[in-house]
Amino acid sequence: MNMASLPDIRLDDRNWEELRDELVRRIPVHSEAWTDHNPSDPGIVLLELFAYLGENLLYRMNRAPEKARREFLNLLNIPLQTATLAKALVRFELPKGQDAPVNLPFGGSAPRTLVSAGRIEFQVSDELTVLPLETRAYVKQPVAEPATEIVGAEGMDFLLQDHYAAAGKSAPAMSSHGYYQSVPLPEVESGILPPVTAIAATLDRTLWIALLAPEPLIKGFEGGTLLSRMQQLRLAIAGKSLSIGVRVDDALCGAEDHRACPEPGSEADRLPLDWHIGTGRFNPADQPLVENIVYQRLTVVSDQTEGLTRSGVVRLQLPPAQPGGVTRFNDWAGLLDPDLLGVGELPPRLEQADDQARVLTWIRVRRPGEDSPQPRLHHLAGNTVAVEQAVTAAGELLGYGSGQTAQQVQLSKSPLLADTLLLQLREAGQWENWQQTESLTLSLPDDRHYELDLNSGVIRFGDGIHGRIPRPGEAIRCLSYRYGGGVAGNVPAEAINKIRAEGSASSLKCSNTFAASGGADGETIPDAIDRIPRWMRHRERAVAAEDFVELAQNTPGVDVGRVHVLPRHKPHERIDQVPGVVTLVIVPAYDPLHPDEPVPDQIMLRRVCEELEFRRLVTTELYVTPPQYVPLWVSVAFEIEAGYGFETVRRWIELAVRQYLAPLPPYGPAGQGWPFGRAVSAADVEAAVLKVEGVRLVAEVLLEGDEIDATGKVTTGSGKIRLHPWQLPVLRGVQVAAAENAEPIEREEPAAGGDPDQFPVPVEREEC
Repeated sequence: MNMASLPDIRLDDRNWEELRDELVRRIPVHSEAWTDHNPSDPGIVLLELFAYLGENLLYRMNRAPEKARREFLNLLNIPLQTATLAKALVRFELPKGQDAPVNLPFGGSAPRTLVSAGRIEFQVSDELTVLPLETRAYVKQPVAEPATEIVGAEGMDFLLQDHYAAAGKSAPAMSSHGYYQSVPLPEVESGILPPVTAIAATLDRTLWIALLAPEPLIKGFEGGTLLSRMQQLRLAIAGKSLSIGVRVDDALCGAEDHRACPEPGSEADRLPLDWHIGTGRFNPADQPLVENIVYQRLTVVSDQTEGLTRSGVVRLQLPPAQPGGVTRFNDWAGLLDPDLLGVGELPPRLEQADDQARVLTWIRVRRPGEDSPQPRLHHLAGNTVAVEQAVTAAGELLGYGSGQTAQQVQLSKSPLLADTLLLQLREAGQWENWQQTESLTLSLPDDRHYELDLNSGVIRFGDGIHGRIPRPGEAIRCLSYRYGGGVAGNVPAEAINKIRAEGSASSLKCSNTFAASGGADGETIPDAIDRIPRWMRHRERAVAAEDFVELAQNTPGVDVGRVHVLPRHKPHERIDQVPGVVTLVIVPAYDPLHPDEPVPDQIMLRRVCEELEFRRLVTTELYVTPPQYVPLWVSVAFEIEAGYGFETVRRWIELAVRQYLAPLPPYGPAGQGWPFGRAVSAADVEAAVLKVEGVRLVAEVLLEGDEIDATGKVTTGSGKIRLHPWQLPVLRGVQVAAAENAEPIEREEPAAGGDPDQFPVPVEREEC
C-alpha cells in the first residue's frame, strides 16, 4: 500500500522583512502624522527590533512539530544508530638489528596498544608478538610446455634416478613430472589490491609461506657462522605465536555463488585447512629421500579468516625448542643436493641464492579434499594484527547523587561502544556495580539500573518507581569504557604510522598496507525521524517482502543499492514454491570493477545476512545472492535532425540506451532500475532512442542476447530477450548508424579460459 508522506508543517512562515513591511503598512491606520518611514527614524528602528524578536519567536514556534517528532522517537524507544568502527590490518616491524621478539600488551590490566594516523587513533584487537623474521608467500605455478621443451628436464630426470638409486629405489617416471616455477604473491603498490592468486590453479594446490631471516640480522655472516646465526634466530622464535595477516579475494565466483544465512548463534561452517611447518628431518632418518621429508602440524591459536575464506589474521603457535638448543623446525637446504630443492613435497625452490640462504623454515598450507573450494588470496604478511578505530577511556568520576528523580550524568567521551561501560556507585562505603538496561520502564524500585545514550554519552538513572535513585552524596564513577567510530577512520594506506606504547614496544614501526574501511558516522536526528515510518512498518521484524527490502537496504557498513525479494524460491536449484524459503537478490550501489553490472562481494552478502538473520521468522530459510546478468547487443539505425552532428547524437543514443537498461536508480524505465524478470524487446530500445534530442525517427533496431534458463543452458535470442525473476540485462555492445538499415550485430566473445597427482619438479626459464 502506497502512503503519502505527512506535510512539513510551518505554523508561520513570515520572515523579518515581511514582518517589518507589515508593521510599516499599519502605521497610517494608527498614526496618520507619522510620515517619515526611513530606517534612520527612531520609530522605524523600534519596529525593526520588534520584527527581529518576532522572527525569532516564530522560528521557535515552528520547531514545535520537530520537538514533537523527537519526543515521539523517544516514546517509541528508537535509539539513534551509532557510529561504526573503521578497521584495518597493521603490520609491525622490529627496529633494525634487533633480534629479540616484542610483545604488544593486550587484555587484563595492561592498556591496549594504540596506533594512529594523525589524530585518528586505533587500538589493536588482539595480542601480537613481533618476531625477528620476514614472511613471503609462494605457489608452484605449472609450466605449460611439454617436458621435451623444458631446459634441464632431462638432467633432472637423471638426477632423480641417481637420488633414488642410492637408497635402492626407483625414481618416479619422467611422464609423471609436473614442472613448475616458484612464483611469489604479487607485491602491493600504493595500497592497491594486487592480482588474485588462485590456489586451485597451482600444481599442488598448496600455499607455501617462507619464514626468512631479515637481511640486517645476518649481514656479515658466512659459512658456519651463518648457520649458527640462523639457528639463533630459530631459537628466538621457537615457542612464540606467529600472526599472519591475510587479504583474501572477496569477489563472488559468479551468479551461482549463493549464500545461505546461518541460524542465529550457530557457527559458520568452516572449511578445513591444514597448517604444517617444515622440520628439516626425514622419516626414516637414514633414508634422506625427497619422498621421506617430515612436516609437523601447527596449532592454530585463533583464525579470524575462518579457513582463509575472509580477510583477517591467523595466529599460529610455533613449536618450542627442545633441550640442548635444538628446534623442531628447520629447512632441508644443506641436507640434499641443491638441485633437488623444490622437488616433490619439498618447499618451492627460490631462484635467488641470497633468499634461499635466509630461509628459517617453511609453512605449508593445504585444504584437504579435491572438491573443496581453494583459497584465493591478494596478500599475506607476518607480524600483522587487526586494529579498530576505538579507544579505551580511563576511569572517570562523574559526580555525586543528588537524590532527584531521573538524574543524569555525562561521560567525557562519545560515541560509546555497546557493552563496554562499567559503572559503579559508592553505597555505604562500598562500590556497587550498576547494570545498563535498554529501558527503565520494567525496572523495580530497588534495581541498580541506568540507561545510556551511546551517541551522546549521557547516563540517566531511575525515578524511584522504575529504577533506584542515587542517594545524595553517593559518588558515581566509571572504571572504563570504549569510544570511537566514524567515517574519519577510513584512512588511506600507509597512513597508520605512529605507535603509542610503553617499554620496548614504543620503538616498533607500523603501517597499514591497505586503507582502513567500515567507518561510518552515527545517525542524525533528521535521519532518525525519516526512519520512523519505516520502523513502524517492519518493527525490526522481517515478515513481509517490504520488510526484507527496507532492512537489507539499511544494513550498516555496506552500500546496498537495490534489493529484490524472491519468495519461496531456492536459488541453488532454481526451484519455486518452496515453503518457508526467502531469497534476496542484492545489487550494490556501486561497483568500481563492474560499473555496468554491479555485483556484491562476500562481505556485503555476509553483512546483509547478519542484519536480517535475527529478525526473520524462525521458520524462514534465508538466502542472499547476486543478480544474474544477461548480455545484450543492440544495433540502431536512425535519421538525424537537421542541425545536429552525428557523433554527438551517436553518443547521446548510446548513453540513453545504457541508462534505460541500467540496473540501479535513478535510471531504468521508471527510475528504479530495470525491473527484475522483465523481458527486453527491440521496442524498448526504440522508445529510449526516440527520447534523444536530435533523433528524427528510428529506422530499425536489432537486438540480440543470451537467454539463460534455470539450468544454466544458454540459447541465442533476438528481437525479444526473456529474463527470469533473478536476472537483469547488461548491455555489452551498441552500434549506431545514421542509415535506413541497422548494421549487423558484431558480438565480442571473451577468450576461453594443478593436477595433484603430478610429481612437482622445479624449472627455470631461460631469458634472452
